[in-house]
Amino acid sequence: MKKINEDFVCVNCWKFVSKAKKTCRNHCPYCFVSIHLDDKLPGDRASNCWGLMYPIEYELSNWIIKITFKCSKCGHIHKNKAAEDDDIVKLDELVKKYKNLL
Repeated sequence: MKKINEDFVCVNCWKFVSKAKKTCRNHCPYCFVSIHLDDKLPGDRASNCWGLMYPIEYELSNWIIKITFKCSKCGHIHKNKAAEDDDIVKLDELVKKYKNLL
């Protein structure tokens, strides 16, 4: 795993996203969309796809929220932990919205 934690502007909602406080950030904390950048290892930036990844489900296990993302271009599935500053209140609504799009 290559740790990449940097500021970015979300390509979906266009909000500025700051670095994560404790870990590497891979999705927008407001709309939960990310870009399919990694291939085999987190942080490898080896994917040729670059499609938008949308949250399609989530689960709570041992007080940790794990979000499942699906690429809108190639269908790749990826799980990631929610960050402490994610807008979790919106997650359920957004999962329902995005799941109907894919």
